[in-house]
Amino acid sequence: MAVGLTWHAEAPPILVLNKVPAVLLAPALAALFLLAEQFLMNVEFRRQAHSLTLAGVPLVLGVLLVPPQTLVIARVSAAMVAFVLQRINVDKMLYNGAAYACEAALDATIIHLWLQPMPRVDFWTAVVVLVVIAGVDQLMSLLVLSLIRLHNGPLSGREIADVLVSAAALSAVASAFAVIVLLLLGNGALGAALVVLVIVVGAGAYRGHASTRRRHQALTLIHEFVSEGVGAESLEQLAGQLLSRIRQLLRAATVEVMIVDGQLPNLATVRADAEPTAALTLTIGEDEALVLGRRTVDYSDWIAVRALVQEEPTLAARTTKDRGLRRWLMERGVRDAVVVALPLSSGSAGTLTVMDRLGETATFVEDDLTLLQTLTGHLAVAIRSTRLVEKLGYDATHDSLTGLSNRAHLSEQITHVLTTGTGDAAVLLLDLDRFKEVNDILGHDVGDRLLKVVADRLRGCLPANATVARLGGDEFAVLLPNAADAAELAELVADTLAEPVQFDEAMLTPESSVGVAITSTGLSAPPDLLRQADTAMYEAKANDRRVAVYGPEMDRGRIERLALVADLRMALSDHPEQMLLHYQPKIDLNTGLVTGVEALVRWAHPTLGVLGPDRFIPLAESTGLIEGLTPLVLEAGLAECRTWTADGYPISVAVNLSARNISDPLLPDRVAQAIARVGLPADRVILEITESSVMGDPEQTLPVLHKLRDLGVCISLDDFGTGYSSLSYLQRLPVGEVKIDRSFVQGLSGENRASTRALIKTIIGLGADLNLRIVAEGVEDLATLDELRGLGCQVAQGYYISRPISGPDLRTWLARRDESAPRLRLLSVGT
Repeated sequence: MAVGLTWHAEAPPILVLNKVPAVLLAPALAALFLLAEQFLMNVEFRRQAHSLTLAGVPLVLGVLLVPPQTLVIARVSAAMVAFVLQRINVDKMLYNGAAYACEAALDATIIHLWLQPMPRVDFWTAVVVLVVIAGVDQLMSLLVLSLIRLHNGPLSGREIADVLVSAAALSAVASAFAVIVLLLLGNGALGAALVVLVIVVGAGAYRGHASTRRRHQALTLIHEFVSEGVGAESLEQLAGQLLSRIRQLLRAATVEVMIVDGQLPNLATVRADAEPTAALTLTIGEDEALVLGRRTVDYSDWIAVRALVQEEPTLAARTTKDRGLRRWLMERGVRDAVVVALPLSSGSAGTLTVMDRLGETATFVEDDLTLLQTLTGHLAVAIRSTRLVEKLGYDATHDSLTGLSNRAHLSEQITHVLTTGTGDAAVLLLDLDRFKEVNDILGHDVGDRLLKVVADRLRGCLPANATVARLGGDEFAVLLPNAADAAELAELVADTLAEPVQFDEAMLTPESSVGVAITSTGLSAPPDLLRQADTAMYEAKANDRRVAVYGPEMDRGRIERLALVADLRMALSDHPEQMLLHYQPKIDLNTGLVTGVEALVRWAHPTLGVLGPDRFIPLAESTGLIEGLTPLVLEAGLAECRTWTADGYPISVAVNLSARNISDPLLPDRVAQAIARVGLPADRVILEITESSVMGDPEQTLPVLHKLRDLGVCISLDDFGTGYSSLSYLQRLPVGEVKIDRSFVQGLSGENRASTRALIKTIIGLGADLNLRIVAEGVEDLATLDELRGLGCQVAQGYYISRPISGPDLRTWLARRDESAPRLRLLSVGT
């Protein structure tokens, strides 16, 4: 088109400058065009930066001073040289060269058709030139916008206006400036000097304006960093605000922040293909959408590593001669980039990377690097502050040990489900059976590790939409937005948790009891659902089940328990006679003689009848009433024992102590006073304890036990073999007797008879080595009694010998045995 318009038009120049040699005009025009290409004004949108230049100045001069063919040749040749210097690709080079040629040809052709040769520039000539140049410029801008629309989709009215208005303004300024230059050149050497001066001053003013404008933008951005960065509630919110502003200021396609927490590799290690380091990335692109992701920092990111470790900034432009930089650009798929370090807090490091300068004729320069280094300091402060806010928020809603939600966060989630949910939701509440023994015996470190294992297992076996929380201690809760499979999931939880866990110290099996509560229309607050799940969990424990689903009848049980506690408190304070003692005899397996009895308390409730210890002893221990019950049992047992002795039956009496009892430093004095009041020898008294009750606070309980032993009473270790590590602590306890738990004794007639027999034999051998008396509980048949005797067990008790009986009935039972056996005698109890 340009050739067609100009090649056959043999129009002479419209204006002839007599004092300027014609041969210099074409090279001068080409030089001016080349110079104009270095002064760009970019109008940016999406991935595009439409570049506007001052080429209108030499264009006006060319259409008036040289033939159209000369103008086109000067314009195209200067553009090609500029494109080569700017490393524009061939496709862009050809398109832009053709566009420039077409623009110059249209301007020259129209103006030559409109104007005739003249000696000087007049007003009419200036108007025509301004209108034609501006009109053709608008036409070319519309063609560029059409191509952009073709590749990137529809454009908004503002985007179109930004380009057209800017192009029109620049065209008008360039045309006016060119007319002034022509007027000055018409005045000889003085005019030419003034032209040079105007050009130099104009170029300097433009650069100064651009520099000032960028400094003003930088100061504005810094102010926005300080004002908007403070108070951001999340890193995503902060990045969405500030990275977008950096992208706009540096006219970049993409801005990325990378944050690495933890130990950083050094550059040499990374180049040696060390294990990649995980990093958090926040990226903002042309669509202004923030993308949160994770990546690894390895050898391919060596420039980022250099910024992270050595805090060395990098300017990787397309014109670089550094092969490493060019390879890095290719690996990242970008044309140019700036990478600077973010000075984060200790233990963290980060980089800020700005990639792909908008526009094909622009690239990042040293000024951009300097500006970015200034901004990163403020960005780093904002990031540190925001991450602190995030951490505080996270700590307020999560458990520090396991990372699970805490009670407050779970309550918020339950409230949300109850107010917005469309279907039934469920809460699972669980705790670990005998977890206290893990802490007491193996230490809190092992207990904490076990809790972490439980947390991981809960996360792994539950749906992604479940909220898993640790409420405190060994208590966990799960919120299920969909209650359809709540019972099945509860069974799955119990199965998953029950898998053995191997630690260096021991192998543990974290069994649990799970209560399930499902929402109903009557619920309005989280405490209701949690309370119902808690009720179901204790129902599961009470019935030796792993899982129980809440039902309204369970609340009646809760109310009954509360009433029972109130009645027990009243009985202990006003009606101690309601506490009845039954006694279970113990016999020497070698002689058949009765050696003693174990005192077992019953409660003669005024309305419920006689209650067994399983109904009220757990309530007494959990409420502290056991501290009043134990002295009653001890006094009554010692008094009856003295009566039996006076009647010729000098047997011992055993009384059970709870953890609360043996934690009381005044217990030895109270036992001594009770023995003195009754007048019973101390060696007739046996106090039974469990290992877990001792090891809850061994520093406090062991001195109490030693003082009791020093009184002359016997300390008996009950339920031996059921703790986590009984053998390892046996030597620490001042015991004179060990009772083999009934579960082992009854196992002598079960499927695992051989292993049970070996275990009991081991315990008996251990007792012989440590000079301990061994008592077997739960003997229910003659075969078991004979086998225990054959294994060397010394004492036995159980239903085969006698069920627990009242004091008067025991006196009768002893008398009947006295008629058919040698006179009873007391076996000495080793201490």
